[in-house]
Amino acid sequence: MHPEIGQIVRVRSRQYLVENVHPQAPSPPEDTWVQLSCLEDDAQGEELQVLWEREMDAKILGSSSWDVVAQRGFDKPHMFSAYLHTLCWNCVTSTNPKLFQASYRAGIRL
Repeated sequence: MHPEIGQIVRVRSRQYLVENVHPQAPSPPEDTWVQLSCLEDDAQGEELQVLWEREMDAKILGSSSWDVVAQRGFDKPHMFSAYLHTLCWNCVTSTNPKLFQASYRAGIRL
């Protein structure tokens, strides 16, 4: 079973978005050639092309997790606000412990 366009997969210990699927790879003909785009923060958008059947840890994760999120409903505004403020002010970078890192990767110097 090979992935379909738009699905999220795990290959080589990273999550990727399936951008294109070619059922018949140029060689060998029984393999599926899959074009992927990385979803991880440190390599977001980097492309990877694999022969799906040849990958050791390839796993289809699904199209998205939005259905699961929608089933839970939304947080109350004050709970979401507390969570957002926690992200903005308590995130310390691993490279410089004296530099706080706000959400969306903006560094703040005190």
